[in-house]
Amino acid sequence: MLKDNLISDLGGNCCRESEAKYRSHFENVSDIIYFIDLELKVRTVSPSVEKILGHRPDEVIGLPFQELNILAPEYLTTALFDVKRALAGENITSSVYEFIAKDGSRKIGEVSGSPLSKQGEIIGVISVARDITEKRKLENQLQEARKIEAIATLAGGIAHEFNNALSSITGHAGLLEMEYPEDEKIMDYAKAMMQSAHRMACLTSQLLSYARGGKYDPQTTSLSNFVEGALPIIQHILDPDIRVETDLPLDIMNVEVDRTQMQVVLSAIVANSNEAMDPPGRIRISARNMDLDKEFIKDHPGLKPGPYVCLSIEDEGKGMDEEIRNRIFDPFFTTNFIGRGLGMASVYGIVKNHDGTTIVDSEIGKGTVVRIYLPAIEAEEEVEEKVVSEPKVELAGGEGTILVIEDEEALLKMNRRILERLGYRVLEARNGQEAVEFAKTFDGRIDLALLDIKLPDMSGNQAYPLIMEARPDLKVVVCSGYSIDGPAQEILDAGAEGFIQKPFFIAPFAERLKEVLEGK
Repeated sequence: MLKDNLISDLGGNCCRESEAKYRSHFENVSDIIYFIDLELKVRTVSPSVEKILGHRPDEVIGLPFQELNILAPEYLTTALFDVKRALAGENITSSVYEFIAKDGSRKIGEVSGSPLSKQGEIIGVISVARDITEKRKLENQLQEARKIEAIATLAGGIAHEFNNALSSITGHAGLLEMEYPEDEKIMDYAKAMMQSAHRMACLTSQLLSYARGGKYDPQTTSLSNFVEGALPIIQHILDPDIRVETDLPLDIMNVEVDRTQMQVVLSAIVANSNEAMDPPGRIRISARNMDLDKEFIKDHPGLKPGPYVCLSIEDEGKGMDEEIRNRIFDPFFTTNFIGRGLGMASVYGIVKNHDGTTIVDSEIGKGTVVRIYLPAIEAEEEVEEKVVSEPKVELAGGEGTILVIEDEEALLKMNRRILERLGYRVLEARNGQEAVEFAKTFDGRIDLALLDIKLPDMSGNQAYPLIMEARPDLKVVVCSGYSIDGPAQEILDAGAEGFIQKPFFIAPFAERLKEVLEGK
């Protein structure tokens, strides 16, 4: 009866057609419509309340607003204030409350309300609540993605500056080793410098992994074989009383990954698991083939439906509450007194760059499970694991003229010393315009150009086509503190012969230059 009276009031008692229209709208509306009278009681509510919140209309009708069981208690004061404003004749638009479903879950509602009058007098408030839970979820995901992208850009810039500084250290330490091989003290000092520089290079590698994924050398790989091979290498980070159990079937599909970067991923997760447990404890690593459907993809933007390999790392540690779990991918976030660097942030960056996703499930006292989903690929033949060979002791010297395009004076001088020591003739350009002028006007042969990405007057990918226009046969190697992704990849796609990541060590640097010059 109350509902019928309300619909008559909405229809204005003008005609049966109008009343029927409002009745149909009330019965079939997808939003929740409810009416609050002057006594602040719910007098009617649309049937949609059951579809959205699970409450039948008769479980809501008749309740005083202060006891409204569909409204989250912490929003009651705000909602009551809005109702009183509407009863005073004010229209309420776009208030946001949280509603409680019958199963205890929460829904976010965008609510508008207007005073309802009869014969010129306000008799109550008619309100419409629209379920915007999914909309807010997508907005939060977009906001989080933007935040991560902003931090990633910062991380890439920091890594670039670190790598340039480290290049000077590794290069000059390498020069000491080249020029004073018989002096034991100098060799000891150089070795200590190299070890420290290597540690810092690993950190900047993680920064670049977070910023752009750092997918330098993707290869077809069996994750089962990869984990079996990687575990002995990272075993030293585990407490002796923590055991690792594996379930790695042989029929796991192949994935295309950079194995070095995936070792960073596995090491970071296992290190977290180790720190989360009081010995004795257990870490369980397993792999499974999975087919992700559209329903799964809906909650994980960026993935595409299809076959994936899921790598799970599960521990019996302390677990995390929701607040910590939501921050686990933030750079340098840690629950330890002393921070451990990028950790899970680098995991996020690497996996994302491999077109995958990382999901963390955890509860206080129940441990943590990290699941990594990577797209599976079909391989026609069995994958052979690549054996890493020992670095060559002899430096690969060469001959010819190399144009070094580098704006930092210290690195320019260092590169000249290294290249001349290797037997090359060196030309120097401190910006893009100087490099283009050399290419156009130098009276002689230039065999190779070492091109930096960040130059004071133009970027490397802007300078590259101008240089190649002047010297179409010139071989170009990109040498940058940034990762291979972005501008460096653009130059490689345009025809450059190679990429050298700063900081570099002289032996592999010399070998790479020789390979490019010899056309290998």
